[in-house]
Amino acid sequence: MARHALTGQSPPRLTETIVFAETVHRALAELSNGSPVFTSCDRSHKPLQGHGHAHILCQSNRGQGQDGQGEITHITVYAPVGFRFPEQWALHRLKEIYDEKESGVQLALLGLGRPEDFGGTDQEKNECLLLAKSRSWISRTPFLPTRHPKVTRAGVPNRDARGLQIGSPEHDLGRLLRLAGFPDPADVEPVPCTSSGGRDVPWHAFIRRREKGQGKPAVDGAGYGFRIRFAEPVQGPVAVGYGGHFGMGGFEADEIDNIAGIPHDRYG
Repeated sequence: MARHALTGQSPPRLTETIVFAETVHRALAELSNGSPVFTSCDRSHKPLQGHGHAHILCQSNRGQGQDGQGEITHITVYAPVGFRFPEQWALHRLKEIYDEKESGVQLALLGLGRPEDFGGTDQEKNECLLLAKSRSWISRTPFLPTRHPKVTRAGVPNRDARGLQIGSPEHDLGRLLRLAGFPDPADVEPVPCTSSGGRDVPWHAFIRRREKGQGKPAVDGAGYGFRIRFAEPVQGPVAVGYGGHFGMGGFEADEIDNIAGIPHDRYG
């Protein structure tokens, strides 16, 4: 993975994560001369299977307090398959991002490594809650389901052995976590919003659709948030659902007992 800090006068806000991540994606594809790790397609333009290609995750450090306006302060480019020299060279060259209005954002590479090298709670050291290891995780960007709730012919919700409606957001979250290699959560609790720029930000305030690309969210396109707890600590990042490679469905460590040494709930 690679971690960059954003600099400049007008960085995008966390609510614009999916748009900014798409812009970063296009820049890395160009800088790497079309590396499949960044394009998510092979050389014949066939989409890659699995989730080994790059995820672009956005973080807002200042947005946790009253000072900022919820701006994106860092990006993390994470690929389970790793980065070879061409991808590493592109990540080193990723220094400016321009949107359609030619408004520029500068980036500074903080380092390359593994998630555990950057996970933690000390923002002064540029540590990242998205990359921590924890039993408990809470939504930072909206989870966008890809399936729809199922009902019987009589219109009754079709439920699984645990009583969850099949295809509901909570059920789809569990399915996608398993596909990503995570264990089943021991507990899942809905949360209505995140905190950014010193205020509560509901999930509908986020841009939730990609401008281009394949795949689509469930019909209503609504966003959801959850606190999920695992029986044992899991290593971040945790990002699933529609747009998961573009910053959506991102969770950050909530109870970080395995990092600080003392159980601590940041939202409790």
